[in-house]
Amino acid sequence: MNLILLPAFISLILKLFILWTAIKGRKASTVFLSLISIFALHNAIELFALSNLLFLEDSNITHILRPFYIITTFCAMYIALHVLTISEMAHKYITVTLVTIATMISSLILLTDKVIAGDYSIGYSISAFKGEYYWLFAAFILGSLTFSIAALLYKRRTASTQLMATRCTYSFYALIPVFLVGASTIFFKIMDIPINATVIMPMATTLFLFIIIKTESKHQLSDIKPLLPLSLERKTADNFLNMLDEYVQNSNQDNVYKNLQSKIEREIICYSLKKSNNNITHTAKLMGLKNRSTLYSMINRHDIDLNELKKCSIN
Repeated sequence: MNLILLPAFISLILKLFILWTAIKGRKASTVFLSLISIFALHNAIELFALSNLLFLEDSNITHILRPFYIITTFCAMYIALHVLTISEMAHKYITVTLVTIATMISSLILLTDKVIAGDYSIGYSISAFKGEYYWLFAAFILGSLTFSIAALLYKRRTASTQLMATRCTYSFYALIPVFLVGASTIFFKIMDIPINATVIMPMATTLFLFIIIKTESKHQLSDIKPLLPLSLERKTADNFLNMLDEYVQNSNQDNVYKNLQSKIEREIICYSLKKSNNNITHTAKLMGLKNRSTLYSMINRHDIDLNELKKCSIN
């Protein structure tokens, strides 16, 4: 494989893995799933365009360039929608406005030469001739990214909880690489300086997703951690499903409900202990118990070995 293709190929594989885990978990928000999907599609088109140039030597691939610009437009839109969702600032009128503008620009790209008026080679890749309304595309991309950063900074400063402030801070860090690459590419394009972000942008969007996932994993901020196959949350959720399945299949047996109730309580205690690194005080608080003695009584009743739990405690 040509080394030019390697960053885009690796980034695409990573995005598809993230998308697979999110779909498998079946609890991710629609916006987050759409964001991952649109990033993966963007990445795939970049990879296809590079492959076309390197191996097929297609001299006129505007038919690839147009979808690329359309997907880029929707990438910016979904980033803005994702930011509005996690910062709890989402509003139907803002959503409708973003979707309407993105659809309008995409229609111009697809059906006219107003935004893209052909393509030209810049060595290993291609770039677009600017149409008279290229500024609409550039303004929407920069506007969406700038709006997203401003919304995160504003919500971080005015957040009602520390958890929200932390979430906005890490999301801001995740967005910076995408903003810098996107803004730089558009700036050079406007200045008619030949440049292409085909190699850099896939890595920037993958980094965005990984920072978001790392944040969610560390601070348990929303629905991403339970989607990861090896996470404590995913294992606990699977255990609950197995218990329920066992209950359904044996519901006609004596004491099956009491056994299920006991197993669920034990699972919750073990999960809470692992989340708190076996800190009894923190575990009792996490479970909403009034004092440590109540938790100790529950641990003894279920014959839970704290020393064994320490061996698999999370960091």
